[in-house]
Amino acid sequence: MFDLIAGDLKFKQDWFLSQKSWFVKNIRIFLEPGTIATVVFRYGNWTRSFKFTPLRFLLRIPYILGKMVVVLGFGIYIPSKAKIGKGFTIHNFSGIFISEGEMGENVIVFQGVTIGHLRGQPHPPKIGSNVLIAAGAKVLGSVTIGNNVVIGANSVVINDIPDNCTVMGNPARVISKETNWMSEKIAGKDDNY
Repeated sequence: MFDLIAGDLKFKQDWFLSQKSWFVKNIRIFLEPGTIATVVFRYGNWTRSFKFTPLRFLLRIPYILGKMVVVLGFGIYIPSKAKIGKGFTIHNFSGIFISEGEMGENVIVFQGVTIGHLRGQPHPPKIGSNVLIAAGAKVLGSVTIGNNVVIGANSVVINDIPDNCTVMGNPARVISKETNWMSEKIAGKDDNY
């Protein structure tokens, strides 16, 4: 759990706060609703690793209280059953719903994003690594999103998206098949973003 939280914080610091002051990078980051939601999710996910015993019940009480604050206060819902890799970042908060699906590493979510499972479909969305989901985007149904994908603002994704693509629109269409700027930034090749 602590390794995942540290990875989430480092990714957020490197991606969004690299030009900010020491205070913002190391203190204020813990006061941001997106960071709090991520920490609460990681803790809840960790408590699921215990067998159903009185200990698990006691450990779940702080999670339930924290989740109430995150859902009611910040408008962010992430179930503890979700499988999310290291480097998960919620940049702006409010109106975020994430279902029990899977996400790879280094996924960035902006405000108003819905990642949801539709009734009657076999599984929730599966999202790869190095994915940016812009404000207002919706990923719906049993879709698979590849690695190094950018989903544009207010896009509605209802079909699978291959690796290294940028998609936009309703329904979302591929507008570029050469999107690797995110993996290049992570590798440190593009410091101008």
